[in-house]
Amino acid sequence: MEPDLALAQRVAIVVLNLSVAILVGAGAATLWLRSASSPWAAGMLPRLRKAMLACFALAMVTYVAVLWLEAASMAEVPVAEAFPALQSVITATHYGYAWMLGAAALIVAWVATALRPGALGPGPGSMLRLAALGLFLYSRSIVSHAGAAGDFTWAVAVDWVHLVLISLWVGEVIVAGLITLRSEPAAGQENRVDCARYVEALSTSATIALVGIFVTGVLSAWRGLGSPDQVFGNPYGSMLLIKVGLVLCAAALGGMNRFIVMPALLAQLRRTPFPGRGSTHKFALVLQVEAVILLAVIVAAAILSSTPPPTAS
Repeated sequence: MEPDLALAQRVAIVVLNLSVAILVGAGAATLWLRSASSPWAAGMLPRLRKAMLACFALAMVTYVAVLWLEAASMAEVPVAEAFPALQSVITATHYGYAWMLGAAALIVAWVATALRPGALGPGPGSMLRLAALGLFLYSRSIVSHAGAAGDFTWAVAVDWVHLVLISLWVGEVIVAGLITLRSEPAAGQENRVDCARYVEALSTSATIALVGIFVTGVLSAWRGLGSPDQVFGNPYGSMLLIKVGLVLCAAALGGMNRFIVMPALLAQLRRTPFPGRGSTHKFALVLQVEAVILLAVIVAAAILSSTPPPTAS
């Protein structure tokens, strides 16, 4: 594969994975906020919907670009001449079948969001959107290293769970840092109580996701490496170590937020009278730094996905 084409594929995959992660994170946030009755929560739902629709558009465009670049790679032709190979890739390859499954899932998730603006919270439309996003991530797992032995294997299942959890963690951190907690909740006990509940739900979800990521990551690493000796001395092992290091850094920031920043934040939000502005600033700032590190994790994951593991040789 030519270096320029490989780079373009990795960039496209990073953008795709990032947009899908934000979709998952925004979807989780809407579920937590939908049952809230405060003006703060009600005002966040339209912002989350706009972010989701923008990410759907970005994901669809990028998903087509991923297919186009893959067709150029398979046909060994320049990107500008890859259009004739698209039909063959879609209709005659396992990658094409998986791509069509993912495209259908992405369209269903978009329709469930676009056609029912008032149904972002619990309900059939929300469940359909989440199920479709899960199916999309499954379509990505079956064309990864995990899918080498078939579409319905333990390796694919572990990889799928890992993708779902990493998308949830990355997405909810970005959404909280850049949308929901970017500014203070308006004055009023109801607003502050709902914000406190949202922070607790965010922290609990991130903790559960992180535990699952660790377990599935260990299993996936063992499958790819084959033995601890393969951690060093090969590109796959080196990139895996970089990814693990980045995840640990992000987890450390998340732990600082949960055990140091969050208790004071919750106490301030629930205190009467409210002590003033600035209570969420530090919490959101840590989330924003964590989001930058998680973006690097997504980049490392994209490089790792295109690097043959030692067990493949």
